Amino acid sequence: MKLIKIIIPCLLLNACLFGTSKNAKFYTLMPVSNQVVSTSYKGSVGVTRLQFPKYIARPQIVTQTKDSAQVNISEYNRWVEAPDVLATRVLIEDLSKLLPGAQVQENRVKESSFETVVVVEIIQMNAVLGEQVGVSAWYTIQDRNGKIQTREKFEGSLQIGKTYDDLAKGFSQLLANLSQDIASKLAAQ
Repeated sequence: MKLIKIIIPCLLLNACLFGTSKNAKFYTLMPVSNQVVSTSYKGSVGVTRLQFPKYIARPQIVTQTKDSAQVNISEYNRWVEAPDVLATRVLIEDLSKLLPGAQVQENRVKESSFETVVVVEIIQMNAVLGEQVGVSAWYTIQDRNGKIQTREKFEGSLQIGKTYDDLAKGFSQLLANLSQDIASKLAAQ
């Protein structure tokens, strides 16, 4: 019995001192739009926080297995912030570059003081490492009274490399493409 009392703490101490665990890596999304859609659009635009499916709205990065319905949730590859926060910030920054005369900010209140409100619902945000990333989303452009001006579906995909960094860059580019669509609709109003 005394031997067990000595061995167990020694094994635990050994695991703590010499055990290794994999370090987590953290990724962010980045604004990548460089073009200007319209310098004449001067409206105020409120972007409501993007809505994500629950399986994606987590800190762990979610990928899929090629030709399978299997989903992989990586404990060691994570978003630096919640995906909806990251994507909303990137969309706002991209829209600001695309429409430099507009005032684009996050719409945080239910009753908007913005001339235009943009609501984006991400339906799917899929990735297969070494293959492609894809985004499917609905976006709605409303006036300050909530009247729908435009409701469109966006679908895009890109080839990516085998790393999670490639995945983050791919999603960033797809958000820029989504921003381009939204900016074009705003400029045409």
